[in-house]
Amino acid sequence: MKVPVEGPDQEQQDTQQAVEEPEDEVLAAVTRVLTQAGAYSVLHPGCGTGRYSRYLAAAGFSVTAFDLMGLAVRMAATRDLRSDLTIRYLVDDPSLPTRDMGKFDGVFAPNILHLFAFRERQRVLRLLTKHLRPGGVAVVTVLSVHDERYGRGREVEPDTFELLPGQLMHFYSEDELHYELEHHFHVALIESATETETDHFGIKREYAVLLACGLKRD
Repeated sequence: MKVPVEGPDQEQQDTQQAVEEPEDEVLAAVTRVLTQAGAYSVLHPGCGTGRYSRYLAAAGFSVTAFDLMGLAVRMAATRDLRSDLTIRYLVDDPSLPTRDMGKFDGVFAPNILHLFAFRERQRVLRLLTKHLRPGGVAVVTVLSVHDERYGRGREVEPDTFELLPGQLMHFYSEDELHYELEHHFHVALIESATETETDHFGIKREYAVLLACGLKRD
């Protein structure tokens, strides 16, 4: 049974616009990590229009996905009603959820940490651990210092740039990512990857990212 979106009421929107699925190495790596860790239930903050959620659900995981953008979440939920996938969609803030999501075997947080300054990133990491069962696995992806956008805009903190007014982007080295994660997780893997997206206009974009996973500390 499909679970309806929980969140503020919004007007019914046209959801016929095509949304392309990812076509990169990141998804295969995430699926492999979660499977090897024995995870079944997965929390997915920052789900957007559900492209990662659908992939994980199709791979056999029980997925709870949420995002602050209500329209995007409703598009994802409506699209999945036409499929055999069962995903629990919620509307909430990935960096500061207002509800208790419960405990999960795994958390997959793609492209969230690099949107914040240092103190806010620590808050997000604490929230990730809160929703993990003992021994649970967290998988994150972040922009690498090798991404072509590194250095654009005004530098407000080391390796953190304001690309547009109010829009921060932090770029990680492997050492820095390990340092930030190790306070909350036993870091098991950090590797470079290329994330490729093709939008509904057929425009392909590539990003240099780091993929990391760690087990929750006791």
